[in-house]
Amino acid sequence: MAARKRMRALGKVLLVLLVVSLVRAFLFQTYRVESMSMQPTLVPGDRIISFPLPVGAVTVFGKLPRLTGMERGELVIVNPDPFPTESRWFLAWDSMARFFTFQYYSPMGSRYGDDAVTPGVYRVIGLPGDTIRRKGALYDLRPAGSSVFSNEFALAKGNYALSGITASPLVSPAIGLSTEQTMAADQYFIACDDRSLLAGAALWGPVGSERIVGRVIAVCWPPRRLKIP
Repeated sequence: MAARKRMRALGKVLLVLLVVSLVRAFLFQTYRVESMSMQPTLVPGDRIISFPLPVGAVTVFGKLPRLTGMERGELVIVNPDPFPTESRWFLAWDSMARFFTFQYYSPMGSRYGDDAVTPGVYRVIGLPGDTIRRKGALYDLRPAGSSVFSNEFALAKGNYALSGITASPLVSPAIGLSTEQTMAADQYFIACDDRSLLAGAALWGPVGSERIVGRVIAVCWPPRRLKIP
């Protein structure tokens, strides 16, 4: 009887862990903002909620197909580049370990450091088929099938503010694309809101949808910062 009680208790614990993991994988993930790259929309210390399912939930079996398209101007969670030298078995083990420990333990992070597994928050600037060019601190876009460039605000869903748009003696806001670049199929151009930084697609090129793992839907902490970005 004692053994059966222990097995039932263990089963309940495993069921709770599975339910919580499924909720986190498909419905809600929380992240703490550590950098100043998305100021003024997000500041260090903000706790944000992301919705993984629309952009393709990440499970132990891999990333699911996305349910909706992404839109210019929205905030997304982007995974870092995977290490191509690692075997599929190690990457699968890393995915499973992160899944069942609620992202608190990662074999990849233990081996290469936290930066190897820490996602970033970025704003979607360009969609597949868009042609992008940088003009000062802003990006101009020419959607597929159009012959006219428009600035990023004219085509974005919703409004947002930028920082770092005034030249400083250390970092120039003109850093980024010097020529036009067209997004291929399933490629997205992402950028920080602090345009004095060389980050996002301006640094390492467009990203595929497989690296976009969540749509930011709210700032949930601290209370004075509650908002839908």
